[in-house]
This record gives sequence, structure tokens and C-alpha cells, in this order.
Amino acid sequence: MNQDDTQTQADPLDHPEVTKHLSEPLRALLRKVDDGDDGARAQALAPAAAIVDALAAVGLLEFAYLAPGEGEEDDGPIAWLEASEAIVDKERDAVVVAGSEILEVFDGPITLVDPPEHENEE
Repeated sequence: MNQDDTQTQADPLDHPEVTKHLSEPLRALLRKVDDGDDGARAQALAPAAAIVDALAAVGLLEFAYLAPGEGEEDDGPIAWLEASEAIVDKERDAVVVAGSEILEVFDGPITLVDPPEHENEE
């Protein structure tokens, strides 16, 4: 899947891979969350965290921190981190992804649309 595929869909919940692998009840719940339903949001946190945690546990999830640059227009460095777990943070009312292993750091400017190649890939 292209890194930006889900962002180009009219509704990411209708992406073929999402419809194939996420149940219709969960997708319906996520649509309610998207519509601003706070009750649905509370219901969706646990299954969303479980799915993300499973992906992190098997090493399929990384995340990037894009540091601000020194000037308003400047991009700072980007750090790629391995996600190790996901939890429901009730205070933040969100799924929080955590990771402590920094995989790579690059000087900016780069974007997530066109990320640098990993150094150890062949």
C-alpha cells in the first residue's frame, strides 16, 4: 500500500483493505466517532488500542516525530521510532502509541509522502 493511500480516499473507512479486515460494526462505530459522537468515541478506544497494540507487538508499526525547525518555514529533523505498545489514555481520551527505540534520525526537510530510504534496506 502506498504510504498516502488512505489519505486520498473519500472515506478512509471505505478503503478496500479496511473493509476487508475490519468488521462492519467497528467501521460503523468509527463513523460515529468521526461524526463527533462522544459515546461512540469512548466505545471505540479499547478496540482501537487493541488493534494498534497488536500491530506494534509484531513489529509492523513505526512512527515519526517531525521536530520544528529554527525558523517558521524551516523543517527540523525527523526521528523514526519503533512503536512498542498502544494503550487507552482515559485522561487524554485517546489511544496513545508509545515507543522508545529510535530507528533513524534525518536532518530535514523531508516529508512522510517521500521518506528517505532506510539505511539497512537492500
